[in-house]
Amino acid sequence: MSEITREPSRFGVAVAAGFALLSVAATAVVVPTGGAVSGLGLVVLLAGLAVASRRLITNGGGVLVLGALYAGYTGAPPLLVLVGALTGVLAWDAASNAVSVGEQLGKETDTMRGEIVHVVSSVLVGSLAVAAGYAVYLAAAGGQPIASVFLLVVGAVALVNALR
Repeated sequence: MSEITREPSRFGVAVAAGFALLSVAATAVVVPTGGAVSGLGLVVLLAGLAVASRRLITNGGGVLVLGALYAGYTGAPPLLVLVGALTGVLAWDAASNAVSVGEQLGKETDTMRGEIVHVVSSVLVGSLAVAAGYAVYLAAAGGQPIASVFLLVVGAVALVNALR
């Protein structure tokens, strides 16, 4: 009987990297500096996956969201900011789940079905949060768009984390 390889699941790593790339792209489309910040988050997140470090994964996800917040602060369209923040949170969630699954079941175990359910449910909850946040933004658009976008992103991130 062979020893279990306690590394992040392959599928989870791929999903986390994909979400992180989407976050960087959504941020960099309008604000290249925000994209650079998010790119740093991508590198930290991938380093965390390489060594199975929850601390690096959390820091990487935080920097991804920070890049989206910076883009919003500098005037990026609210929807791109919300998408960048959501995909940053989803990258962190998928990476954390990949590490948990890898620790419990090993890298070689077929965990794709369970991980797909986890990812789809996270995407649905996050998308509902973004839709609600964007609807509030559209209803209240007028006075201070930078402050409202910032608060909407913070609210969406808090909701996704609370429902996790």
